[in-house]
Amino acid sequence: MDVVAQYLESSEPSNSEHLWRYTPWKRVHPLGSFSNIPDSVISPKAKLSYLDGTEVKNVCLEKSELNISTNKNDPEISASFIRALCGGVCHKLVIPKNTIIEQPLFLDLNVSGYVSAFHLIIENMSNSKFELITSIHGDAEWFGLLREGKIDTSSNFSDLLVNQMSVSSTLLRAENFILQNNAEMNSATLSLGGSNCKSDLRALIQGKGVNYNQRIAMHGIEKRNDDIHLRIVHEASNSNSRVIAHTICDDSSKNTTTGKLIINEGAQNTDAGQKFLNLLLSDSAKANSIPELEVLANEVLASHGASSAPIDENQLFYLRSRGLSLEESKAIIVEGFLMSTFLDFPSQKLIEWAQTRLLVHLDCRLVV
Repeated sequence: MDVVAQYLESSEPSNSEHLWRYTPWKRVHPLGSFSNIPDSVISPKAKLSYLDGTEVKNVCLEKSELNISTNKNDPEISASFIRALCGGVCHKLVIPKNTIIEQPLFLDLNVSGYVSAFHLIIENMSNSKFELITSIHGDAEWFGLLREGKIDTSSNFSDLLVNQMSVSSTLLRAENFILQNNAEMNSATLSLGGSNCKSDLRALIQGKGVNYNQRIAMHGIEKRNDDIHLRIVHEASNSNSRVIAHTICDDSSKNTTTGKLIINEGAQNTDAGQKFLNLLLSDSAKANSIPELEVLANEVLASHGASSAPIDENQLFYLRSRGLSLEESKAIIVEGFLMSTFLDFPSQKLIEWAQTRLLVHLDCRLVV
């Protein structure tokens, strides 16, 4: 079965499904109709380099035909649709066994046109270690990004994805990683661009001794909608996972963060948690945080929490009493709140890069 037929055999997701309750599939689909697949899809300009701009050695971004194989934690309709848009073509980034890359890799995705899509497969082979920054920018009206792969035994992967798309763009992001014994994955997202963003992020912890961490910072402005669904499945024992999401909602923006944590019977001695914090800067802004736990093992530590609050007027008063304008004061609070998402993140280089992009974003807001 080809990728288009596989998608068309799927059922259109119902708005009653938790995943699509707040941002229906029709609102995400570029043509608004389930069975219509755009004829003309533009691949983004993709460039892989080191963070300092120099040429990468020993690894490359290789274009190849897709061998369709999914697992029970696949992001379902989102992944299937992006595979169809890419026509069964993917890009592979393979880090060979026992390879340690000392400086971060930088993947630049410049998206343009009416509909654009990119499918990336990452394979971090055993005993390897690398860091990756993915920057998404451009004026595509619609962009679909599918990332999936395997973090192999005793390998380490640190990852930062920054969404800097045009303010009028739609982003559909799907992700699924499988983690083997003693693997570690530290993932960070800074979501700044686009008017309508939907993400379905999944991790399947198959091995023992795994550490999986997901940090997400989102800035909602104007009428921006950012809807993120997380699904983390623990199948093996003695593993850890943490999700921390900080959201700023201003103007009439809206955010929804849904985290589903599943700990299966064989996943004894699991330590997992989710924490969602929202800061509302406007009476018209909305934030929904919905953490969920499904625990089938009895020897576990599992926790979740969510809270929303308005901006602290005392903080604003303090900053304004130092001569700052209202907007400058808000920008400082926004930066501090969003960057606190990444406290204790293991890669300082990745977080410094994210902070630079956030400051540019906030400075542009002040100029406007």
